[in-house]
Amino acid sequence: MNYKTTIRQRTGIILCAISLVCSMAACKKSGQPPNFEKETISDSPGKKENATYYLAANSNSANFQSLVNSAVAGDVIILRTGSHYVTTPILLPTGKNNITIRGEAGAVIRKAPNTFNAAAIEITGNYNTIDLVDLDGGNLPEAGIIIYGQHNTISNSKIHNCGNSSAVGAGILIHNTGNPVCAFNTVIGCSVYYNYMVGVSQNGHSDGVIRDNIIYENGAEGLTVDIRSHNNYVYNNTINKNNTANRGVGGIGIDFSNGNRIDNNTVSNTYYKSGITFQNNIGGCDGTIVSNNKLNNNAQYGILQRFTQYANTNTSFVNNTFSGNVSGTTFIQY
Repeated sequence: MNYKTTIRQRTGIILCAISLVCSMAACKKSGQPPNFEKETISDSPGKKENATYYLAANSNSANFQSLVNSAVAGDVIILRTGSHYVTTPILLPTGKNNITIRGEAGAVIRKAPNTFNAAAIEITGNYNTIDLVDLDGGNLPEAGIIIYGQHNTISNSKIHNCGNSSAVGAGILIHNTGNPVCAFNTVIGCSVYYNYMVGVSQNGHSDGVIRDNIIYENGAEGLTVDIRSHNNYVYNNTINKNNTANRGVGGIGIDFSNGNRIDNNTVSNTYYKSGITFQNNIGGCDGTIVSNNKLNNNAQYGILQRFTQYANTNTSFVNNTFSGNVSGTTFIQY
């Protein structure tokens, strides 16, 4: 017998056994349920590894939230093709920053029956991204997504069927509670439709961007800029056939908000009301620029300014075009 060969064979067996034990211990330590997968990527030696987590179809709120809780800044959560059922809101709280949640083609977040009366996703952290997500609210209570934080982005997503008569809801609600201050958020490239109330609702949201979206057939306005929502840029949106249930004030509704620019949008076929309405129930608007918009076939005016309680100041209307609006192009109601 060759003594050296025998030593090599035994050493190989021992090393394989040690490797297997270590691998099993690592799996046990991770504690991740079987419907999670994880990849790690590091751009350079010594740099923190960013993780990509994969959430298998037929997941529930607990699975989803556990993955969000595990994620740290720079991590990505991929929703696998299929349905992901939400009965309690998925929370990205204060301090949960720079997380991306992205859907594969055919991945759908579904609010499940008997759901908790809250949004499907609530974002209080900053610099988070929801991308390529299809969110079906199931005509169940409350909004699809609520943003309270700053510098968050909703992109390339579909948000629909959110809210009902028992608890009205917008598709996307960007809402200032004062702590934190809600600002600098972006909605871009989304389709927002069939929601009980507003498609994209801003309340106290400032310095944001709403652009390149298709917003249609919502029960109230397609888009609102309300109650101290200052210095927002609303650009190149197609806002069509909104206010289907006459719950809103127009295709776009603006109230008590300053310094906003409404530019290059197409607002058409609004039911019951005007294309753009300055409602001014809470206060007047100062420094609004309304430019390069196409206002077509709305049930009342192309642009309506209601001065019954508060007037606008320093408002600029430039290069807007009007066609087929039933009551006329523009009107100031005193």
